Amino acid sequence: MKILVYQIGQLGDTIVSIPALRAVRHHFGQNALLYMLHDVIHRLVTAEMVLEGSGLVDEFIPYSPEKTVRHTPLTAAKLWRRLRREHFDAAVSLLPSDRPRWSLARDCMFFRACGIRRVLGFRPLPESDLRPRDFAGRPARVPSEAVLRLRRLFSDGIDIASQDFLASPLLSVSPDRQTMVDAWLKPRRKHPLRPLVALCPGCKKPGNAWPLERFLEIARRLVGLQQFELVILGGPSERVLANFLSDALGGQAVYAAGSFSVMESAALLARCSLSIGLDTGTTHLAAAVGVPCVVIQSANSFPGQWDPLGDSHTVIRADVPCAGCLRQECSLEGHPCMRNIPVDRVWTAIEPAIPNTEHEYHARHSYV
Repeated sequence: MKILVYQIGQLGDTIVSIPALRAVRHHFGQNALLYMLHDVIHRLVTAEMVLEGSGLVDEFIPYSPEKTVRHTPLTAAKLWRRLRREHFDAAVSLLPSDRPRWSLARDCMFFRACGIRRVLGFRPLPESDLRPRDFAGRPARVPSEAVLRLRRLFSDGIDIASQDFLASPLLSVSPDRQTMVDAWLKPRRKHPLRPLVALCPGCKKPGNAWPLERFLEIARRLVGLQQFELVILGGPSERVLANFLSDALGGQAVYAAGSFSVMESAALLARCSLSIGLDTGTTHLAAAVGVPCVVIQSANSFPGQWDPLGDSHTVIRADVPCAGCLRQECSLEGHPCMRNIPVDRVWTAIEPAIPNTEHEYHARHSYV
């Protein structure tokens, strides 16, 4: 069988889709050919960069959604011809759980026009599942985005209960990437016997950002303990933030922002005993390779939806009247849901999460 899986979004979206992708692979069997249709926007992180070599996808079909209405029909026509030639047996949605009803209906019509009669996972979820509120009208806790995507598959008959599709780790790092990252780290580490702690200050959405000077205070406290070595991570767009922290710390941290591909960054994170960051793709990547995370999370989302998968993480949120606004950029002066998270609260969450001894660290990371 040839199965088309439809996935959009960048790093975090791709990682939270992995459990659903595992369920699709299990449902159709190892002999099925899984093709992933995924968007490519401005050459940023794509699903192929994350999932290539994972064994979950056999082939990738990237497409570039045009921003202008004038070009959209041409893009759709080219994609229609490509998909129709492949003669897929089914199309499966791994789209975000809050994809609008009209958009899901449009997607179904398009895939059926491509000759794909069987479509799965395109049913909209009830608003009560996506945006529940308590008796006071406050945003209530929701399942993780990964669970919501699994539930949508279940509504179309895909088994989600016979295996633990949420099991960690979600991603495995290849030995050659790990060896490369270890070789890169070796000459840059000043304290190779100390556990590594990842500091990830950047994020894609302004509404998820925490003041950089507070990240600096956290970094200084960690350095002051003289028990850990910091590594500053992030993508190429976050080099300015990383440069500020690195310079302010006087070279007391390993600078790695913008130095690696997605899976090379995963290999570096896999060498860390803790990751401290925001609600962004880097945090989900750390959790995907089994690293405990302390997450400073904006209250713009509903609690629980974008928590990293796993039981070893701590998520810190502020309680503000505007919680659940769903805005990518805060419209209120001072960005209260992030500025209302003080350094001491984050430090209180970090202290029990940091590795206790060098022995514990080296038991996990025997390469040193």
